[in-house]
Amino acid sequence: MKNFKYFAQSYVDWVIRLGRLRFSLLGVMILAVLALCTQILFSLFIVHQISWVDIFRSVTFGLLTAPFVIYFFTLLVEKLEHSRLDLSSSVNRLENEVAERIAAQKKLSQALEKLEKNSRDKSTLLATISHEFRTPLNGIVGLSQILLDDELDDLQRNYLKTINISAVSLGYIFSDIIDLEKIDASRIELNRQPTDFPALLNDIYNFASFLAKEKNLIFSLELEPNLPNWLNLDRVRLSQILWNLISNAVKFTDQGNIILKIMRNQDCYHFIVKDTGMGISPEEQKHIFEMYYQVKESRQQSAGSGIGLAISKNLAQLMEGDLTVESERGKGATFHLTLHAQEISEKESVKKNIPFLNILLVEDVDLNIMVAKTILEKLGHHVDVATNGKQAITLFEKNVYDILLLDIKLPDMSGFEIAQYLRENYENGIYDFLPPMIAFTANVMQSEQEYLEMGMDGVLRKPISIKDLHHCLQQFFADESESIIEMNDDNEFSEQFDLALIETLGKKQILENLSLFKQTMPNYLAQLSKDNMKENRRYRP
Repeated sequence: MKNFKYFAQSYVDWVIRLGRLRFSLLGVMILAVLALCTQILFSLFIVHQISWVDIFRSVTFGLLTAPFVIYFFTLLVEKLEHSRLDLSSSVNRLENEVAERIAAQKKLSQALEKLEKNSRDKSTLLATISHEFRTPLNGIVGLSQILLDDELDDLQRNYLKTINISAVSLGYIFSDIIDLEKIDASRIELNRQPTDFPALLNDIYNFASFLAKEKNLIFSLELEPNLPNWLNLDRVRLSQILWNLISNAVKFTDQGNIILKIMRNQDCYHFIVKDTGMGISPEEQKHIFEMYYQVKESRQQSAGSGIGLAISKNLAQLMEGDLTVESERGKGATFHLTLHAQEISEKESVKKNIPFLNILLVEDVDLNIMVAKTILEKLGHHVDVATNGKQAITLFEKNVYDILLLDIKLPDMSGFEIAQYLRENYENGIYDFLPPMIAFTANVMQSEQEYLEMGMDGVLRKPISIKDLHHCLQQFFADESESIIEMNDDNEFSEQFDLALIETLGKKQILENLSLFKQTMPNYLAQLSKDNMKENRRYRP
C-alpha cells in the first residue's frame, strides 16, 4: 500500500511537471509504441510471422484509444492533485491552529503563574499584617480586660468596655478577612475542643448587651432548659458567627429589641437571632449570603464589607449545619444557625491539675514577653526568656525545660529552625525525649496541621488566652491522679469579661504593661503603615 501511494504521488508530480499538452503527445507515442510492440510479440510467439497489416492495425488501435486513456489518467491526476492541495491546506490550517493553541496555552500559563504569584503575595501580605496587627491587639484586649477588675467609676468602666469591645470587634473583622483568604484556598478548618458553653454564652451576652446599649436597644437571651454545660466544638468559630449575626442585627435596627434564642435537638443546636429592624426583601434574601453583597436599600451601606454573612454560612456548613434567613421588608429579620456538637460529660470536661513547669519562652517583642511571662509566673511556673534563636539554644543547652514556647518570627532565625535544630541534635542524643515545642505565634494564616508538619508539637496563638493556655498545657502535663472539676453551674451572667485573666495579674503588672504598651504602640502602627504603603506601591499600575 505504501509503494502504491508513493508511485501515485510520483506519477502525479511527474505529470504536473511535464505539462498537459506534452503529456498527451508523449502518451500517444507511448501507447502507439506499446501497441506495436505487443502486436509484434504476439505475432512472433503465436503466428511465427509478422504481418504489416497487423502492425498497421495495432498502431491505429493505439492511436484511437490513446485519447480515452490519456483523458482517464489526466482526470485521475487532477483529482489526486485537488486532494493533495486540500490535504496541504488542511495541514497548514492544523499547523496554524496548533501554533495558536500553543501561544494561547503559553499566555494561559503565564496568567496562571501571575495569578499564583499574586495569591502567594496576598497570603504573605496577610501573614505579615496578621503578625503586626495581632501584637498590639494582644495588648489592647488583654490589658483592657485586666483593668476592668480595678476600682473604676462608671465613666472609666464604660470607656474601658468600649476599648475592649472595639478591640474584640476588630479582631473578629480581621478573622473574617483571614477566613476569606482561607476559603479561597480551600484550607479553612475547625479546632474542636471542650468548651464551657455557659461561659461562651456569657461572653456573647456581655458583648451583645454592650452593642445594643450603644443604640438604646434591648438585647435578651432565651435559653431552652437543660442545655449542656460542656460541648465539643470550635468556640472561636461559633463566637465569630454569632458576632457577625448580632452586630448586623444591631447595625440595621434603629429601635426595638434583639433576641438570641438557643434550642437543642439531641446533638443539633439551633441559634435564632431575631431583630426588629428594617428587614430584607425576598429578592435580596437570594443574594444575602453571597460574597461582598450589601443590602441595596440600606442606609448603612458603607458600614459593612459584605463578607461576614458569606463567611458565617461557610463556617456553619463546615460545622455540619447551615445558616438561613427569614424576613419581610419593614418587619425585621430572623437568622437561623444550626450546627452539630457533642455534649461532654463531667468526667470528660474535668480540668486536671498542671504541675509547676520550667518554661523557656522565646519571644522578641517586649509587650508579648511581659504579658506571657506575667501570666505564666502567676500560675506558678518558672519562665526563662530568650529574645533570639542563638540565645534560646544556649539556654536550652544549659538548663532542663519542660516546655518551649517558640515565636515564629525572630531576628536571627525562625521558631521552625530552632525546632529543627533541636530535633537534629538532641532528639536521639543525651535526652530521652525532647520537651514539647509549641509555636507561640500571631500568624493566623497557617493551620495547626501545618505547624505540626513543620516540627512543632502544638500551637498557642496570640492574643494569649488563659483557656487556650490551660488547654495547651493539659495536653502534655495534666495530672491524672488529681483532678479539680471547674464547672460553672450558675447561669447568671457576669459583667466581667475574663475572670481568669483578671485574677491572674496584679496591679503592678497592669501598670507596667500599660506603660510598655504606650511605648511600643507607635512603633507597631508606624511599621504597619510602612508595610501597607510598600504593598500599595508594589501593586500600583
